[in-house]
Amino acid sequence: MSSFLQPDPVILSFLAYKQVIYLEALVLFALLRAVLSRGASRLAALAALLLAALFVAAKWLPPSFNLSSGPLVLLGGWVRTSLGGMTAPILCSLLLLAAAVLPGRRFWGIDAIHGLGFAALLGLWGYSILG
Repeated sequence: MSSFLQPDPVILSFLAYKQVIYLEALVLFALLRAVLSRGASRLAALAALLLAALFVAAKWLPPSFNLSSGPLVLLGGWVRTSLGGMTAPILCSLLLLAAAVLPGRRFWGIDAIHGLGFAALLGLWGYSILG
């Protein structure tokens, strides 16, 4: 039984997954999809890779280099706060899902793992909103 001052462990898991793991994993999945696919699927994967890498850089580089102003700092703030920090992961995941259904895709295992991770993110987000 949790008391008033103890946070819900599921919500803590969601915050850790969203803030530290998900976008970084998307960079890896988009890189794999871009290398292993062809045609339109590769273009969508490259777009997902570019956006995910930009969002990860905007999230981690300003604190690392002690930056306090500039476009990278503003983008990092947007990544962390827009729609509760969910806009960037959803946008990149939708591009990667498009790469999964466009012609030229191969190795469906990448899409299956990404789909499970995306479903987990959406499920934890739903729990944090409704629970």
